[in-house]
Amino acid sequence: MKKNKTIAFFNAFYLPHLGGVERYTNKIVEKLKKNYNIIIVTTNDDNTYNYSKEENVKIYRLPTYSLCKGRYPILKKNKEYKQIIAKVKKSKIDYVICNTRFYQTSILGAKISKEKKAKLFLIDHSSNHVSIGIKILDKLGGIYEHYLTRRLKKYNPKFYGVSQRCNEWLKHFGIEAKGVFYNSIDKDVYKKYHTNSNNKKGLLFGYIGRIIPEKGVINLLDAFTSLEKKYKNIKLLIAGDGPILKDLKEKYESKNIQFLGKISYEEVMKLSDKLDVFVHPSMYPEGLPTSILEAGIMDTAIIATDRGGTTEVINNESMGIIVEENVEDLEKQMEYLIAHKEQINKLKDNIHNRIMKNFTWDKTVKVIEKELEEK
Repeated sequence: MKKNKTIAFFNAFYLPHLGGVERYTNKIVEKLKKNYNIIIVTTNDDNTYNYSKEENVKIYRLPTYSLCKGRYPILKKNKEYKQIIAKVKKSKIDYVICNTRFYQTSILGAKISKEKKAKLFLIDHSSNHVSIGIKILDKLGGIYEHYLTRRLKKYNPKFYGVSQRCNEWLKHFGIEAKGVFYNSIDKDVYKKYHTNSNNKKGLLFGYIGRIIPEKGVINLLDAFTSLEKKYKNIKLLIAGDGPILKDLKEKYESKNIQFLGKISYEEVMKLSDKLDVFVHPSMYPEGLPTSILEAGIMDTAIIATDRGGTTEVINNESMGIIVEENVEDLEKQMEYLIAHKEQINKLKDNIHNRIMKNFTWDKTVKVIEKELEEK
């Protein structure tokens, strides 16, 4: 019986830390805990509790050192760490699922899977080397990623990407992925958060995500700043937190630009529903951006760069607009929608229907369960 089986997830971060991988894991866990016992092994990045328990889910948080402003945790193998790992190893574990290749937690999960003779799965969430914008560190990071990937391959995990683009990137490391566990969204959020209010004047653009240079938010602000000089009744909402937020608020001070800071998931969905156009100008090695799924399912038109699995969702021009990674093309495409507002409604309907049909958690978890139970 599945109820007697246990899945151990190994993540560098987990909720309340917010990010695409964290949400992805949480949504899978919410579905799988109905049929399996769940263990989550992650890092204690906020230095709070190191253990918690809820329905069919145990969460262990390991002590760490933080590098690159907390973006890369290094496991602190002290007495507390050893005590937590000892507790994890006492548990019955049938499956180990590691999220991403380039964190120490994945190596740890692989080692424990071997010791417990558990099936090992690795879910990849990237489509290129991770960059923090500093050349020497990016180069060293690429070398380290190759090193960790070589170590992981020795444990013979089954590799899966959250998009086909991820699987293409895995070939760079000599890895042939077994399949795709698509990033997805709950279909119920539309019914829960969608409103039919459409009485606002003008056009509302928005961005939701981390406020870091690699996400392209500066390109968006530059493009909008140029457009607001030519058009009245356009506004831009920027939601999210990050190391450059304060500087951006000072540089792009305008009555038409509003910085919302960090917002809750409920607020994310309400904002996605409120927007006319969601802009995702990322230059980051995405897997499949959660924010695109959130915006699309809420009937919001999308302008996005071709990163990760974006074009697997926006797979033709009737679903959204794919832009180049520069200010000029972004401004051009935003201006096109300002001048062709009738096109926005067509894009909204098409992307909503596509996501509801192809990118829901119910569908993804069925695929995962099938792979888990495969002989």
